[in-house]
Amino acid sequence: MVAGTQGTVSFIGNSPLLTGSFSGLDTAAIIEASLAVKRIPIDRLNNRISENDTRIAAFNEFKALLETMQSAVNGLRNPPGSVGILNNVFEQKSAFVTSNTSTPGTDILGATATNSATAGTYEIDVLQIAQAHKISGGTLADVTTNLGVTETLTVNLAGATAEETVDIAITDGMTATDVVFAINAVTGTTGVRASALKIADGDYRIVFTAEETNRNIELTGAATLAGLNATTPTELDAAQPARLRLDGIATVIERDSNEINDLIDNVTIDLFKADVDAMGDPITTVTLEIEADLTGVRGQIDGFVAAYNDVKLFLKSQSVVSEDGEIDAAAILFGDNLLRSLGRDLGTDIAELVDGLDSTALSTLRNVGIELNDEGLLTVDEGTLNANLVDKLDEVRGVFEFGFQSSSPDVRLVARNELLNVGDFTIVDPGGAIDGTNLQVGGVDAFEVDGGVLRGLDGTIYEGMSLAYNRDTSDVGAPPVNIDISTSLGIAERLYQRLDDYVNAGDGLITEEVIRLSAQNEDFVDEIQTIEARLLIFQNKLIEKYAAMERAVAAAEAASSQLQAFLKGGDD
Repeated sequence: MVAGTQGTVSFIGNSPLLTGSFSGLDTAAIIEASLAVKRIPIDRLNNRISENDTRIAAFNEFKALLETMQSAVNGLRNPPGSVGILNNVFEQKSAFVTSNTSTPGTDILGATATNSATAGTYEIDVLQIAQAHKISGGTLADVTTNLGVTETLTVNLAGATAEETVDIAITDGMTATDVVFAINAVTGTTGVRASALKIADGDYRIVFTAEETNRNIELTGAATLAGLNATTPTELDAAQPARLRLDGIATVIERDSNEINDLIDNVTIDLFKADVDAMGDPITTVTLEIEADLTGVRGQIDGFVAAYNDVKLFLKSQSVVSEDGEIDAAAILFGDNLLRSLGRDLGTDIAELVDGLDSTALSTLRNVGIELNDEGLLTVDEGTLNANLVDKLDEVRGVFEFGFQSSSPDVRLVARNELLNVGDFTIVDPGGAIDGTNLQVGGVDAFEVDGGVLRGLDGTIYEGMSLAYNRDTSDVGAPPVNIDISTSLGIAERLYQRLDDYVNAGDGLITEEVIRLSAQNEDFVDEIQTIEARLLIFQNKLIEKYAAMERAVAAAEAASSQLQAFLKGGDD
Protein backbone atom coordinates (compact mmCIF):
# COMPACT_ATOMS: atom_id res chain seq x y z
CA MET A 1 0.00 0.00 0.00
CA VAL A 2 1.09 3.53 -0.74
CA ALA A 3 0.13 6.13 1.85
CA GLY A 4 -1.17 9.59 1.12
CA THR A 5 -3.22 8.82 -2.01
CA GLN A 6 -6.42 10.64 -3.00
CA GLY A 7 -8.48 7.61 -4.16
CA THR A 8 -11.72 6.17 -2.85
CA VAL A 9 -12.60 2.69 -1.63
CA SER A 10 -15.46 0.95 -3.52
CA PHE A 11 -16.92 -2.51 -3.25
CA ILE A 12 -17.67 -4.90 -6.11
CA GLY A 13 -19.82 -7.52 -4.48
CA ASN A 14 -18.03 -8.22 -1.21
CA SER A 15 -14.56 -7.38 -2.59
CA PRO A 16 -12.99 -3.97 -1.81
CA LEU A 17 -11.37 -2.00 -4.64
CA LEU A 18 -9.20 1.12 -4.41
CA THR A 19 -10.17 3.38 -7.33
CA GLY A 20 -8.82 6.61 -8.74
CA SER A 21 -5.80 6.56 -6.44
CA PHE A 22 -3.04 6.67 -9.03
CA SER A 23 -4.47 6.02 -12.47
CA GLY A 24 -7.22 8.61 -12.15
CA LEU A 25 -9.61 6.07 -13.69
CA ASP A 26 -12.97 5.08 -12.08
CA THR A 27 -12.16 1.40 -12.29
CA ALA A 28 -15.29 0.46 -10.30
CA ALA A 29 -17.47 2.03 -12.99
CA ILE A 30 -15.47 0.30 -15.70
CA ILE A 31 -15.96 -3.07 -14.01
CA GLU A 32 -19.67 -2.42 -13.48
CA ALA A 33 -20.06 -1.49 -17.14
CA SER A 34 -18.24 -4.66 -18.20
CA LEU A 35 -20.44 -6.76 -15.92
CA ALA A 36 -23.60 -5.02 -17.17
CA VAL A 37 -22.81 -6.12 -20.70
CA LYS A 38 -22.25 -9.66 -19.51
CA ARG A 39 -25.57 -9.54 -17.56
CA ILE A 40 -27.68 -8.82 -20.63
CA PRO A 41 -28.43 -12.57 -21.16
CA ILE A 42 -29.54 -12.78 -17.50
CA ASP A 43 -31.89 -9.84 -17.98
CA ARG A 44 -33.32 -11.50 -21.06
CA LEU A 45 -33.84 -14.79 -19.20
CA ASN A 46 -35.53 -12.99 -16.30
CA ASN A 47 -37.85 -11.32 -18.79
CA ARG A 48 -38.62 -14.75 -20.28
CA ILE A 49 -39.39 -16.11 -16.80
CA SER A 50 -41.68 -13.17 -16.09
CA GLU A 51 -43.47 -13.64 -19.41
CA ASN A 52 -43.87 -17.37 -18.74
CA ASP A 53 -45.21 -16.71 -15.24
CA THR A 54 -47.78 -14.34 -16.71
CA ARG A 55 -48.80 -16.93 -19.30
CA ILE A 56 -48.98 -19.66 -16.66
CA ALA A 57 -51.29 -17.48 -14.55
CA ALA A 58 -53.49 -16.79 -17.59
CA PHE A 59 -53.60 -20.48 -18.53
CA ASN A 60 -54.50 -21.43 -14.96
CA GLU A 61 -57.28 -18.83 -14.94
CA PHE A 62 -58.58 -20.25 -18.22
CA LYS A 63 -58.26 -23.81 -16.96
CA ALA A 64 -60.33 -22.97 -13.87
CA LEU A 65 -63.09 -21.61 -16.11
CA LEU A 66 -62.99 -24.75 -18.24
CA GLU A 67 -63.12 -26.96 -15.15
CA THR A 68 -66.18 -25.07 -13.92
CA MET A 69 -67.82 -25.60 -17.28
CA GLN A 70 -66.87 -29.28 -17.29
CA SER A 71 -68.42 -29.70 -13.85
CA ALA A 72 -71.58 -27.96 -15.07
CA VAL A 73 -72.01 -30.26 -18.08
CA ASN A 74 -71.11 -33.38 -16.09
CA GLY A 75 -74.52 -33.52 -14.40
CA LEU A 76 -76.23 -33.15 -17.80
CA ARG A 77 -74.33 -35.85 -19.69
CA ASN A 78 -75.48 -39.02 -17.89
CA PRO A 79 -72.22 -39.54 -15.96
CA PRO A 80 -70.75 -43.05 -16.34
CA GLY A 81 -70.05 -45.65 -13.69
CA SER A 82 -72.06 -47.31 -10.97
CA VAL A 83 -72.54 -44.00 -9.13
CA GLY A 84 -73.28 -42.00 -12.27
CA ILE A 85 -77.00 -41.98 -11.54
CA LEU A 86 -76.29 -40.13 -8.30
CA ASN A 87 -74.72 -37.26 -10.26
CA ASN A 88 -77.20 -37.25 -13.14
CA VAL A 89 -79.42 -34.22 -12.71
CA PHE A 90 -82.07 -35.74 -14.99
CA GLU A 91 -82.44 -38.59 -12.49
CA GLN A 92 -82.88 -36.31 -9.49
CA LYS A 93 -86.30 -36.72 -7.90
CA SER A 94 -88.47 -34.43 -5.83
CA ALA A 95 -91.15 -35.56 -3.39
CA PHE A 96 -94.37 -33.53 -3.06
CA VAL A 97 -97.13 -34.09 -0.51
CA THR A 98 -100.70 -32.80 -0.63
CA SER A 99 -103.84 -33.72 1.29
CA ASN A 100 -107.56 -34.13 0.72
CA THR A 101 -108.51 -31.91 3.68
CA SER A 102 -107.63 -28.50 5.03
CA THR A 103 -104.81 -30.10 7.04
CA PRO A 104 -101.60 -29.59 5.00
CA GLY A 105 -99.99 -32.83 3.95
CA THR A 106 -96.64 -31.52 5.20
CA ASP A 107 -98.10 -31.45 8.73
CA ILE A 108 -98.59 -35.21 8.57
CA LEU A 109 -95.52 -36.47 6.76
CA GLY A 110 -92.46 -35.51 4.73
CA ALA A 111 -90.55 -37.47 2.13
CA THR A 112 -87.26 -37.49 0.25
CA ALA A 113 -86.33 -39.53 -2.80
CA THR A 114 -82.96 -40.60 -4.20
CA ASN A 115 -82.08 -40.44 -7.89
CA SER A 116 -82.87 -44.16 -8.15
CA ALA A 117 -86.50 -43.68 -7.09
CA THR A 118 -89.20 -44.39 -9.63
CA ALA A 119 -91.62 -41.60 -10.45
CA GLY A 120 -95.09 -42.35 -9.13
CA THR A 121 -98.03 -41.32 -6.96
CA TYR A 122 -99.01 -42.91 -3.64
CA GLU A 123 -101.84 -42.36 -1.16
CA ILE A 124 -100.96 -42.72 2.52
CA ASP A 125 -103.15 -42.80 5.63
CA VAL A 126 -101.18 -42.27 8.85
CA LEU A 127 -103.07 -44.09 11.61
CA GLN A 128 -100.50 -43.80 14.40
CA ILE A 129 -97.00 -42.47 14.81
CA ALA A 130 -94.29 -44.44 16.55
CA GLN A 131 -93.66 -43.41 20.13
CA ALA A 132 -90.78 -43.82 22.55
CA HIS A 133 -91.30 -45.44 25.94
CA LYS A 134 -91.17 -42.99 28.88
CA ILE A 135 -91.60 -43.90 32.54
CA SER A 136 -91.34 -41.99 35.80
CA GLY A 137 -90.49 -42.93 39.36
CA GLY A 138 -92.42 -41.67 42.35
CA THR A 139 -91.73 -38.62 44.49
CA LEU A 140 -88.28 -38.19 46.07
CA ALA A 141 -87.70 -35.64 48.79
CA ASP A 142 -84.35 -34.72 47.21
CA VAL A 143 -81.82 -36.18 44.79
CA THR A 144 -78.64 -35.48 46.75
CA THR A 145 -79.16 -37.93 49.63
CA ASN A 146 -77.05 -41.10 49.79
CA LEU A 147 -79.22 -43.99 48.52
CA GLY A 148 -77.26 -46.45 50.66
CA VAL A 149 -77.31 -49.06 47.89
CA THR A 150 -74.62 -51.40 46.63
CA GLU A 151 -75.59 -53.58 43.63
CA THR A 152 -75.51 -53.86 39.84
CA LEU A 153 -78.13 -51.97 37.85
CA THR A 154 -78.71 -53.48 34.38
CA VAL A 155 -80.01 -51.08 31.72
CA ASN A 156 -81.24 -51.82 28.19
CA LEU A 157 -84.19 -51.74 25.82
CA ALA A 158 -86.44 -54.69 25.02
CA GLY A 159 -84.81 -57.05 22.54
CA ALA A 160 -81.34 -55.63 23.20
CA THR A 161 -78.24 -57.65 22.36
CA ALA A 162 -75.48 -58.26 24.88
CA GLU A 163 -73.54 -55.42 23.29
CA GLU A 164 -76.49 -53.07 23.88
CA THR A 165 -76.82 -53.99 27.55
CA VAL A 166 -74.77 -52.33 30.30
CA ASP A 167 -74.31 -53.31 33.94
CA ILE A 168 -73.78 -50.21 36.06
CA ALA A 169 -72.04 -50.60 39.42
CA ILE A 170 -74.05 -48.78 42.10
CA THR A 171 -71.89 -48.16 45.18
CA ASP A 172 -72.63 -46.97 48.68
CA GLY A 173 -72.54 -43.21 48.79
CA MET A 174 -74.16 -42.67 45.37
CA THR A 175 -77.13 -40.29 45.21
CA ALA A 176 -80.03 -40.24 42.75
CA THR A 177 -78.16 -37.58 40.81
CA ASP A 178 -75.12 -39.89 40.63
CA VAL A 179 -77.25 -42.74 39.29
CA VAL A 180 -78.77 -40.47 36.64
CA PHE A 181 -75.28 -39.41 35.59
CA ALA A 182 -74.12 -43.05 35.40
CA ILE A 183 -77.12 -44.03 33.25
CA ASN A 184 -76.59 -41.12 30.85
CA ALA A 185 -72.88 -41.94 30.54
CA VAL A 186 -73.84 -45.13 28.65
CA THR A 187 -76.93 -43.88 26.79
CA GLY A 188 -75.12 -44.28 23.49
CA THR A 189 -74.93 -48.02 24.17
CA THR A 190 -78.19 -48.73 25.99
CA GLY A 191 -80.53 -46.26 24.32
CA VAL A 192 -81.91 -45.23 27.72
CA ARG A 193 -81.76 -41.67 29.03
CA ALA A 194 -82.54 -40.47 32.57
CA SER A 195 -83.53 -37.07 33.96
CA ALA A 196 -83.98 -35.73 37.47
CA LEU A 197 -86.96 -33.37 37.38
CA LYS A 198 -87.96 -30.98 40.14
CA ILE A 199 -91.73 -30.82 40.23
CA ALA A 200 -91.83 -28.68 43.38
CA ASP A 201 -89.90 -28.24 46.61
CA GLY A 202 -89.53 -31.70 48.11
CA ASP A 203 -90.95 -33.36 44.97
CA TYR A 204 -88.39 -34.78 42.57
CA ARG A 205 -89.00 -37.50 39.95
CA ILE A 206 -86.55 -39.64 38.00
CA VAL A 207 -87.81 -40.00 34.42
CA PHE A 208 -86.48 -42.63 32.02
CA THR A 209 -86.85 -42.15 28.23
CA ALA A 210 -86.06 -44.60 25.43
CA GLU A 211 -83.96 -43.17 22.59
CA GLU A 212 -85.75 -45.44 20.10
CA THR A 213 -89.45 -45.72 19.37
CA ASN A 214 -91.48 -48.90 19.98
CA ARG A 215 -88.98 -50.42 22.44
CA ASN A 216 -89.70 -50.77 26.15
CA ILE A 217 -87.20 -49.69 28.78
CA GLU A 218 -85.86 -52.55 30.89
CA LEU A 219 -84.22 -51.84 34.28
CA THR A 220 -82.99 -54.60 36.60
CA GLY A 221 -81.82 -53.75 40.12
CA ALA A 222 -84.46 -53.87 42.83
CA ALA A 223 -82.55 -51.98 45.51
CA THR A 224 -81.54 -49.16 43.22
CA LEU A 225 -85.04 -48.81 41.79
CA ALA A 226 -86.46 -48.79 45.31
CA GLY A 227 -84.04 -46.03 46.26
CA LEU A 228 -85.21 -44.06 43.22
CA ASN A 229 -88.87 -44.85 44.10
CA ALA A 230 -89.14 -46.44 40.66
CA THR A 231 -89.91 -50.08 41.54
CA THR A 232 -93.35 -49.71 39.96
CA PRO A 233 -92.87 -46.72 37.67
CA THR A 234 -95.67 -44.71 36.10
CA GLU A 235 -95.85 -45.06 32.32
CA LEU A 236 -95.92 -41.58 30.82
CA ASP A 237 -95.77 -42.67 27.17
CA ALA A 238 -96.27 -46.22 25.95
CA ALA A 239 -93.92 -47.67 23.36
CA GLN A 240 -95.81 -48.06 20.12
CA PRO A 241 -95.10 -48.59 16.40
CA ALA A 242 -96.03 -46.40 13.48
CA ARG A 243 -99.15 -47.63 11.68
CA LEU A 244 -100.29 -46.61 8.20
CA ARG A 245 -102.06 -47.77 5.08
CA LEU A 246 -100.72 -47.38 1.53
CA ASP A 247 -102.82 -46.98 -1.62
CA GLY A 248 -105.97 -48.31 0.01
CA ILE A 249 -104.46 -51.70 0.85
CA ALA A 250 -106.47 -53.08 3.74
CA THR A 251 -103.45 -54.47 5.56
CA VAL A 252 -102.13 -52.05 8.16
CA ILE A 253 -98.38 -51.47 7.78
CA GLU A 254 -96.36 -51.25 10.98
CA ARG A 255 -92.82 -49.95 11.51
CA ASP A 256 -90.83 -49.38 14.69
CA SER A 257 -89.72 -45.90 13.62
CA ASN A 258 -91.33 -42.78 12.21
CA GLU A 259 -88.55 -42.72 9.61
CA ILE A 260 -89.54 -45.35 7.07
CA ASN A 261 -87.12 -46.15 4.24
CA ASP A 262 -88.23 -49.66 3.25
CA LEU A 263 -91.81 -49.07 2.14
CA ILE A 264 -91.21 -47.49 -1.29
CA ASP A 265 -87.86 -48.21 -2.96
CA ASN A 266 -85.39 -45.33 -2.64
CA VAL A 267 -87.92 -43.13 -0.82
CA THR A 268 -87.68 -42.14 2.85
CA ILE A 269 -90.91 -41.14 4.60
CA ASP A 270 -90.90 -39.21 7.88
CA LEU A 271 -94.14 -39.35 9.86
CA PHE A 272 -95.03 -36.28 11.91
CA LYS A 273 -98.52 -36.98 13.22
CA ALA A 274 -101.64 -39.09 12.71
CA ASP A 275 -104.94 -37.55 11.65
CA VAL A 276 -107.70 -39.98 12.64
CA ASP A 277 -111.15 -39.82 14.21
CA ALA A 278 -112.29 -41.31 17.52
CA MET A 279 -112.66 -44.72 15.90
CA GLY A 280 -109.11 -44.63 14.58
CA ASP A 281 -110.17 -44.16 10.97
CA PRO A 282 -108.20 -41.67 8.87
CA ILE A 283 -109.53 -38.17 8.42
CA THR A 284 -106.79 -36.93 6.09
CA THR A 285 -105.25 -38.91 3.25
CA VAL A 286 -101.87 -37.66 2.05
CA THR A 287 -100.93 -37.92 -1.61
CA LEU A 288 -97.19 -38.42 -2.17
CA GLU A 289 -95.86 -37.68 -5.66
CA ILE A 290 -92.35 -38.63 -6.76
CA GLU A 291 -91.37 -36.61 -9.83
CA ALA A 292 -88.32 -35.47 -11.72
CA ASP A 293 -86.68 -32.48 -10.05
CA LEU A 294 -87.22 -29.90 -12.77
CA THR A 295 -85.86 -27.14 -10.56
CA GLY A 296 -82.59 -29.04 -10.25
CA VAL A 297 -82.44 -29.62 -14.03
CA ARG A 298 -83.09 -25.95 -14.75
CA GLY A 299 -80.44 -24.91 -12.23
CA GLN A 300 -77.87 -27.22 -13.85
CA ILE A 301 -78.69 -25.89 -17.31
CA ASP A 302 -78.40 -22.29 -16.09
CA GLY A 303 -75.03 -23.19 -14.53
CA PHE A 304 -73.86 -24.61 -17.87
CA VAL A 305 -74.97 -21.49 -19.77
CA ALA A 306 -73.18 -19.19 -17.31
CA ALA A 307 -70.00 -21.31 -17.36
CA TYR A 308 -69.94 -21.45 -21.18
CA ASN A 309 -70.37 -17.68 -21.42
CA ASP A 310 -67.52 -17.12 -18.93
CA VAL A 311 -65.26 -19.23 -21.15
CA LYS A 312 -66.30 -17.35 -24.29
CA LEU A 313 -65.76 -13.97 -22.61
CA PHE A 314 -62.25 -15.03 -21.59
CA LEU A 315 -61.51 -16.12 -25.17
CA LYS A 316 -62.76 -12.75 -26.44
CA SER A 317 -60.61 -10.90 -23.89
CA GLN A 318 -57.54 -12.62 -25.32
CA SER A 319 -58.15 -11.38 -28.86
CA VAL A 320 -58.71 -7.65 -28.24
CA VAL A 321 -56.88 -5.34 -30.66
CA SER A 322 -57.17 -1.55 -30.61
CA GLU A 323 -58.14 0.53 -33.64
CA ASP A 324 -54.47 1.28 -34.30
CA GLY A 325 -53.60 -2.41 -34.28
CA GLU A 326 -52.16 -2.60 -30.76
CA ILE A 327 -52.77 -5.83 -28.82
CA ASP A 328 -54.56 -5.17 -25.54
CA ALA A 329 -52.31 -5.50 -22.49
CA ALA A 330 -54.73 -8.00 -20.93
CA ALA A 331 -54.55 -10.29 -23.98
CA ILE A 332 -51.73 -12.36 -22.50
CA LEU A 333 -52.57 -15.40 -24.65
CA PHE A 334 -53.22 -13.50 -27.87
CA GLY A 335 -52.87 -15.78 -30.89
CA ASP A 336 -52.33 -18.93 -28.80
CA ASN A 337 -53.15 -22.04 -30.81
CA LEU A 338 -54.75 -23.86 -27.87
CA LEU A 339 -57.27 -21.08 -27.30
CA ARG A 340 -57.95 -20.67 -30.98
CA SER A 341 -58.60 -24.38 -31.57
CA LEU A 342 -60.70 -24.80 -28.43
CA GLY A 343 -62.83 -21.76 -29.23
CA ARG A 344 -63.49 -23.16 -32.71
CA ASP A 345 -64.32 -26.65 -31.42
CA LEU A 346 -66.64 -25.38 -28.67
CA GLY A 347 -68.60 -23.43 -31.25
CA THR A 348 -68.98 -26.57 -33.35
CA ASP A 349 -70.04 -28.70 -30.40
CA ILE A 350 -72.66 -26.16 -29.36
CA ALA A 351 -74.16 -25.69 -32.82
CA GLU A 352 -74.25 -29.28 -34.11
CA LEU A 353 -77.38 -31.40 -33.89
CA VAL A 354 -77.32 -34.65 -31.94
CA ASP A 355 -77.30 -37.76 -34.16
CA GLY A 356 -79.11 -40.96 -33.29
CA LEU A 357 -82.29 -39.38 -31.93
CA ASP A 358 -85.83 -39.85 -33.18
CA SER A 359 -86.45 -37.72 -36.24
CA THR A 360 -89.27 -35.84 -34.51
CA ALA A 361 -87.40 -35.24 -31.25
CA LEU A 362 -85.54 -32.14 -30.10
CA SER A 363 -82.00 -32.38 -31.42
CA THR A 364 -80.28 -29.00 -30.95
CA LEU A 365 -79.77 -26.49 -28.16
CA ARG A 366 -81.89 -24.05 -30.12
CA ASN A 367 -84.76 -26.56 -30.08
CA VAL A 368 -84.38 -26.87 -26.32
CA GLY A 369 -84.57 -23.10 -25.82
CA ILE A 370 -80.89 -22.08 -25.68
CA GLU A 371 -79.58 -19.87 -28.46
CA LEU A 372 -76.36 -18.11 -29.50
CA ASN A 373 -76.55 -14.33 -29.71
CA ASP A 374 -74.55 -12.10 -32.06
CA GLU A 375 -71.62 -12.07 -29.62
CA GLY A 376 -71.39 -15.85 -29.53
CA LEU A 377 -72.85 -16.06 -26.02
CA LEU A 378 -75.65 -18.41 -24.96
CA THR A 379 -79.04 -16.96 -24.07
CA VAL A 380 -82.08 -18.73 -22.64
CA ASP A 381 -85.57 -18.50 -24.08
CA GLU A 382 -87.41 -18.82 -20.77
CA GLY A 383 -90.77 -19.82 -22.20
CA THR A 384 -89.41 -22.43 -24.60
CA LEU A 385 -86.99 -24.02 -22.12
CA ASN A 386 -89.48 -24.21 -19.25
CA ALA A 387 -92.19 -25.66 -21.52
CA ASN A 388 -89.78 -28.30 -22.84
CA LEU A 389 -88.72 -29.28 -19.33
CA VAL A 390 -92.34 -29.84 -18.37
CA ASP A 391 -93.59 -31.48 -21.56
CA LYS A 392 -90.50 -32.97 -23.25
CA LEU A 393 -88.03 -33.75 -20.47
CA ASP A 394 -86.86 -36.99 -22.11
CA GLU A 395 -86.17 -35.15 -25.36
CA VAL A 396 -84.21 -32.46 -23.50
CA ARG A 397 -82.18 -35.28 -21.94
CA GLY A 398 -81.46 -36.66 -25.40
CA VAL A 399 -79.99 -33.35 -26.53
CA PHE A 400 -77.62 -33.19 -23.58
CA GLU A 401 -76.62 -36.67 -22.43
CA PHE A 402 -75.02 -39.89 -23.62
CA GLY A 403 -77.99 -41.91 -24.86
CA PHE A 404 -78.33 -45.68 -24.78
CA GLN A 405 -81.10 -47.88 -26.15
CA SER A 406 -81.21 -51.65 -26.59
CA SER A 407 -83.54 -53.86 -28.61
CA SER A 408 -83.33 -56.39 -25.78
CA PRO A 409 -84.89 -55.68 -22.36
CA ASP A 410 -82.22 -57.98 -20.95
CA VAL A 411 -79.38 -55.58 -21.78
CA ARG A 412 -78.66 -52.32 -20.01
CA LEU A 413 -75.64 -50.04 -19.73
CA VAL A 414 -73.94 -50.16 -16.33
CA ALA A 415 -70.61 -48.46 -17.02
CA ARG A 416 -68.61 -46.70 -19.71
CA ASN A 417 -65.38 -44.80 -19.91
CA GLU A 418 -65.55 -41.06 -20.34
CA LEU A 419 -64.56 -40.95 -24.01
CA LEU A 420 -66.88 -43.58 -25.51
CA ASN A 421 -68.15 -42.89 -29.04
CA VAL A 422 -69.56 -46.07 -30.56
CA GLY A 423 -72.72 -45.05 -32.45
CA ASP A 424 -75.07 -47.90 -33.37
CA PHE A 425 -74.00 -51.55 -33.41
CA THR A 426 -75.34 -55.10 -33.12
CA ILE A 427 -74.03 -57.70 -30.66
CA VAL A 428 -74.44 -61.26 -31.91
CA ASP A 429 -75.28 -63.80 -29.22
CA PRO A 430 -74.88 -67.26 -30.86
CA GLY A 431 -76.97 -68.89 -28.13
CA GLY A 432 -76.06 -71.69 -25.77
CA ALA A 433 -73.48 -71.35 -22.99
CA ILE A 434 -71.38 -68.24 -23.62
CA ASP A 435 -69.90 -67.49 -20.19
CA GLY A 436 -66.15 -66.96 -20.61
CA THR A 437 -66.37 -66.48 -24.40
CA ASN A 438 -66.41 -63.43 -26.65
CA LEU A 439 -69.38 -61.97 -28.52
CA GLN A 440 -68.90 -60.36 -31.90
CA VAL A 441 -69.94 -57.11 -33.56
CA GLY A 442 -69.68 -57.08 -37.33
CA GLY A 443 -67.87 -60.43 -37.34
CA VAL A 444 -65.13 -59.25 -34.97
CA ASP A 445 -64.73 -60.09 -31.27
CA ALA A 446 -65.97 -57.09 -29.32
CA PHE A 447 -67.30 -58.12 -25.89
CA GLU A 448 -66.15 -60.70 -23.38
CA VAL A 449 -68.80 -62.52 -21.35
CA ASP A 450 -68.19 -62.57 -17.60
CA GLY A 451 -71.24 -64.12 -15.97
CA GLY A 452 -74.03 -61.60 -16.42
CA VAL A 453 -71.77 -58.80 -17.67
CA LEU A 454 -70.59 -58.02 -21.21
CA ARG A 455 -67.33 -56.05 -21.20
CA GLY A 456 -65.87 -54.28 -24.23
CA LEU A 457 -62.57 -55.87 -25.22
CA ASP A 458 -59.36 -53.91 -24.78
CA GLY A 459 -58.19 -52.34 -28.01
CA THR A 460 -61.69 -52.06 -29.50
CA ILE A 461 -63.89 -48.97 -29.62
CA TYR A 462 -66.05 -50.69 -27.00
CA GLU A 463 -63.27 -50.77 -24.41
CA GLY A 464 -64.61 -49.37 -21.17
CA MET A 465 -68.26 -50.25 -21.91
CA SER A 466 -69.94 -52.70 -19.55
CA LEU A 467 -73.42 -54.07 -20.17
CA ALA A 468 -75.56 -56.03 -17.74
CA TYR A 469 -76.98 -59.10 -19.55
CA ASN A 470 -79.99 -60.54 -17.77
CA ARG A 471 -79.89 -64.05 -19.16
CA ASP A 472 -78.26 -67.23 -17.90
CA THR A 473 -75.03 -67.18 -19.89
CA SER A 474 -74.31 -70.78 -18.84
CA ASP A 475 -77.58 -72.08 -20.33
CA VAL A 476 -76.70 -74.49 -23.16
CA GLY A 477 -80.25 -74.33 -24.48
CA ALA A 478 -80.48 -70.53 -24.83
CA PRO A 479 -81.52 -69.45 -28.36
CA PRO A 480 -79.37 -67.15 -30.50
CA VAL A 481 -80.26 -63.46 -30.57
CA ASN A 482 -79.04 -60.25 -32.17
CA ILE A 483 -78.95 -57.30 -29.79
CA ASP A 484 -79.23 -53.91 -31.50
CA ILE A 485 -77.65 -51.09 -29.53
CA SER A 486 -78.15 -47.39 -30.32
CA THR A 487 -76.05 -44.71 -28.62
CA SER A 488 -75.89 -40.96 -29.05
CA LEU A 489 -73.43 -38.29 -27.99
CA GLY A 490 -75.43 -35.43 -26.53
CA ILE A 491 -74.02 -31.92 -26.45
CA ALA A 492 -73.08 -32.10 -22.77
CA GLU A 493 -71.25 -35.38 -23.38
CA ARG A 494 -69.39 -33.93 -26.37
CA LEU A 495 -68.43 -30.84 -24.40
CA TYR A 496 -67.23 -32.89 -21.44
CA GLN A 497 -65.02 -34.99 -23.68
CA ARG A 498 -63.72 -31.89 -25.48
CA LEU A 499 -62.90 -30.12 -22.22
CA ASP A 500 -61.23 -33.22 -20.82
CA ASP A 501 -58.75 -33.08 -23.71
CA TYR A 502 -57.62 -29.71 -22.35
CA VAL A 503 -57.95 -29.86 -18.55
CA ASN A 504 -57.31 -33.51 -17.70
CA ALA A 505 -54.87 -33.56 -14.79
CA GLY A 506 -52.71 -36.16 -16.52
CA ASP A 507 -52.42 -35.26 -20.20
CA GLY A 508 -54.72 -32.31 -20.80
CA LEU A 509 -53.33 -29.90 -23.40
CA ILE A 510 -53.47 -26.88 -21.08
CA THR A 511 -52.11 -28.96 -18.22
CA GLU A 512 -49.16 -30.00 -20.39
CA GLU A 513 -48.57 -26.41 -21.57
CA VAL A 514 -48.42 -25.17 -17.97
CA ILE A 515 -46.01 -27.98 -17.12
CA ARG A 516 -43.87 -27.10 -20.18
CA LEU A 517 -43.69 -23.42 -19.26
CA SER A 518 -42.88 -24.26 -15.64
CA ALA A 519 -40.12 -26.64 -16.71
CA GLN A 520 -38.77 -23.99 -19.09
CA ASN A 521 -38.61 -21.52 -16.21
CA GLU A 522 -36.69 -24.03 -14.14
CA ASP A 523 -34.20 -24.38 -17.00
CA PHE A 524 -33.92 -20.59 -17.23
CA VAL A 525 -33.20 -20.36 -13.50
CA ASP A 526 -30.47 -22.99 -13.85
CA GLU A 527 -29.01 -21.08 -16.79
CA ILE A 528 -29.05 -17.81 -14.82
CA GLN A 529 -27.25 -19.48 -11.94
CA THR A 530 -24.59 -20.78 -14.34
CA ILE A 531 -24.10 -17.30 -15.86
CA GLU A 532 -23.96 -15.73 -12.38
CA ALA A 533 -21.22 -18.16 -11.39
CA ARG A 534 -19.23 -17.25 -14.50
CA LEU A 535 -19.78 -13.55 -13.87
CA LEU A 536 -18.36 -13.89 -10.37
CA ILE A 537 -15.19 -15.39 -11.80
CA PHE A 538 -15.04 -12.67 -14.46
CA GLN A 539 -15.61 -9.97 -11.83
CA ASN A 540 -12.80 -11.25 -9.64
CA LYS A 541 -10.46 -11.34 -12.62
CA LEU A 542 -11.33 -7.73 -13.49
CA ILE A 543 -10.79 -6.65 -9.88
CA GLU A 544 -7.41 -8.32 -9.81
CA LYS A 545 -6.52 -6.88 -13.21
CA TYR A 546 -7.32 -3.28 -12.24
CA ALA A 547 -5.78 -3.69 -8.80
CA ALA A 548 -2.57 -4.81 -10.49
CA MET A 549 -2.76 -1.80 -12.80
CA GLU A 550 -3.16 0.54 -9.81
CA ARG A 551 -0.19 -1.09 -8.11
CA ALA A 552 1.88 -0.67 -11.27
CA VAL A 553 0.89 2.99 -11.61
CA ALA A 554 1.64 3.55 -7.92
CA ALA A 555 5.06 1.95 -8.29
CA ALA A 556 5.82 4.03 -11.37
CA GLU A 557 4.75 7.21 -9.63
CA ALA A 558 6.86 6.30 -6.61
CA ALA A 559 9.93 5.68 -8.82
CA SER A 560 9.31 8.94 -10.64
CA SER A 561 9.09 10.80 -7.37
CA GLN A 562 12.34 9.24 -6.12
CA LEU A 563 14.12 10.09 -9.37
CA GLN A 564 12.93 13.67 -9.24
CA ALA A 565 14.09 13.93 -5.63
CA PHE A 566 17.48 12.49 -6.53
CA LEU A 567 17.92 14.87 -9.44
CA LYS A 568 16.86 17.80 -7.32
CA GLY A 569 19.35 16.81 -4.66
CA GLY A 570 22.15 16.69 -7.21
CA ASP A 571 21.35 20.22 -8.34
CA ASP A 572 21.63 21.41 -4.79
